[in-house]
Amino acid sequence: MNYRLFILLAMLVVGGCATVSMLPENAGIVDFDTPEGKTGWSEYKQTAVFEGYSLDQVYEAAKSALGDADFALLRADKVDQVVMGEHGITLHDWNVIAGIYLKEEDKTIRVLVIVEGSKDFGFSGDVTGDGWTGKIIDGIRRHLRMIDQ
Repeated sequence: MNYRLFILLAMLVVGGCATVSMLPENAGIVDFDTPEGKTGWSEYKQTAVFEGYSLDQVYEAAKSALGDADFALLRADKVDQVVMGEHGITLHDWNVIAGIYLKEEDKTIRVLVIVEGSKDFGFSGDVTGDGWTGKIIDGIRRHLRMIDQ
């Protein structure tokens, strides 16, 4: 195989992978009033509001929810109010990165989940599943319900 072709292919594969640098670093710089759904080439956003729980409880539930969705925990920072994880190869992506951002307001905790998939240029374009954000938020809800029991 021609080594130039190999290098070009390797650059395309690596260049298309989702990385943590695609996500905001902390909750202070995200817009919790952002539009939901597909918001970029392979970016999806979803928000939720949790009442009656502390920031610590939602933070711990967010870490657990990532694990339940088969994401490996990459970063969890209570000060920055962010939890990040990576899901390996799926049928549709080389990898998927998720960021969960928390914001305490009055007696509620607002959550924004941002999911980025690899930037594939396949025949079908982006096929990153928009269900990741919902799975993560449902996981947070499930873990918070366990606190109530």
